[in-house]
Amino acid sequence: MARTPGIIKRAPRVDVRRQVMLVNSDGVESPATILDISSGGFRLEISETPRIGEHVTLRVERGEQFPAQIRWALGNEAGGVFLAPINWDQWS
Repeated sequence: MARTPGIIKRAPRVDVRRQVMLVNSDGVESPATILDISSGGFRLEISETPRIGEHVTLRVERGEQFPAQIRWALGNEAGGVFLAPINWDQWS
């Protein structure tokens, strides 16, 4: 199946550039920067590459926690999906 030029088949991304703590499935915490989010996913910058498929928690500075799963990792960036609906007000 070929992509149609000029058509992007993903949810719009919102640039947030916020510091978060990535908590992996073993409970190990790593600082990260969440670069952007969409209705179902996120992209982040992190110094240690997380495991693809790993269930993680993104914790923001106000204490909110967001369960997620890592879907891809490349270099110092990784992306994933939120495992529960997100409230956009928590990211503004």
